[in-house]
Formats: sequence, structure tokens, C-alpha cells
Amino acid sequence: MDLTAKPAARLELQVGVLLAIDPRSESTMSEKPTILIADDEPGVVAALAREARRAGLSYITDTTSQQVLELAVRHQPAVIILDLKQHVDGRDLLAALKRDPRTRNIKVLVLSAIEDQFTRHVCLELGADDYDVKPFDPSFMSKVARLAGAGERH
Repeated sequence: MDLTAKPAARLELQVGVLLAIDPRSESTMSEKPTILIADDEPGVVAALAREARRAGLSYITDTTSQQVLELAVRHQPAVIILDLKQHVDGRDLLAALKRDPRTRNIKVLVLSAIEDQFTRHVCLELGADDYDVKPFDPSFMSKVARLAGAGERH
């Protein structure tokens, strides 16, 4: 299959992990900040992925919650969007990400349907950079892009 003929994106599905592979050159792709979307709701993942593309971000997703730490270590995303209610408790994932020296400096934005202040406080204490409640509004991805450094030149 020749992917160079048309600039259509190629997608690979690996056990609940969707990797968006940009058909452009690696040098162009590496200039785009990458985010990791960890949510078990396919509709939410699709909406966040669409907004990430619009914001000029590359993305990887995990809909199983089983590979968040592994993907974060391997891909070193600029930002992780983390849902709390997954197969693995999001607070445990957040704590593991912040405990691991390979991932502790990755920015984490919690996006959850849980609205109570106690849960928000716990997540911020565990090291989340921010906490937003679903459904997310259009300004959410602007916040993600800003945290990821989209548009910055190094």
C-alpha cells in the first residue's frame, strides 16, 4: 500500500491504542507536540482527537487504561488527558505517572465526569496540572495546546 500518493492519515489500532500517524515527513511531524488521550469512552476519544488535530497537535490514545504508563514512557507526550473512571482508577494512574521519574514531568490534565471538589483536590494534590469536568467545552483543547507548547519554536 503506497501512502505517499495521497496525504491521507494512516491509523493503526493496537489493543485499544490508536496511533495517528501523520503521512508527512518525520521532521514535520516531530515539530507538532504530541498528547496522550486516555479515556475509555470511544466517543470522547474521537471528539478529543478531532479537536487535537484542529489545534495542530499529534495524538495517541489508550482506551483500555492498561497502557497509559507504557505509552507515556515510550512517546513522552507533552500533555496527558486522563479520565478518572476507566478500567484502572485514574487516580492510581496519575499517582504512578507522577511517581515514575520518566514521566513525572509530563503535564496531566484530568478530564472527568466527577464534579466534586474533593476529587478535584485529590487529583491536584497527586500532581495533576488541572482538572476539567465533562462535557468539555471548545476552550479545553486550547488549554491543552497551550500547555503542550503548540506554536512555540525551540
